[in-house]
Amino acid sequence: MTQINIEIPEGHEIDLKKSDLTKGVVAFKKIAPQLPKTWEELNEIKGWYCKSNSEVDMARSIYLVAEYKSTFVTQEQAEASIALAQLSQLREVYRQGWTPNWLDNQNKYCVVFMDSHIILERWVSTHNFLSFQTKEIAEEFRNNFYNLIKQANPLMS
Repeated sequence: MTQINIEIPEGHEIDLKKSDLTKGVVAFKKIAPQLPKTWEELNEIKGWYCKSNSEVDMARSIYLVAEYKSTFVTQEQAEASIALAQLSQLREVYRQGWTPNWLDNQNKYCVVFMDSHIILERWVSTHNFLSFQTKEIAEEFRNNFYNLIKQANPLMS
């Protein structure tokens, strides 16, 4: 009796439907990744987080614990989160108490990214973080905080 040992390529398994051992055919298929269905199933994270002084720091391989939920995949995203927090505070001052009602069929003026440009769009029901009650306020916000908006882009697109 002759025995042949086959090394299965990493990330693959034997495809029993396409294999025919009577003809000596062994087929392989990729193993489907097990995607997490909850945060707790993620197990390990790597990336960047914001420290209390608003600096970002690298989080090396961390086994998931509750304190690390604010870890971003990239340094750019972590820095964008700081810009987004600043924009959130500034947005509320510019809104002067106004809150968008996305069901009221009224215009909202939104600061959005199109290609590499930061533009204003008039939307009625599509939610947007940087939405304002008038075109003038949205325009002033965009002009005053252009660089901050640009820095927040990795989390806004």
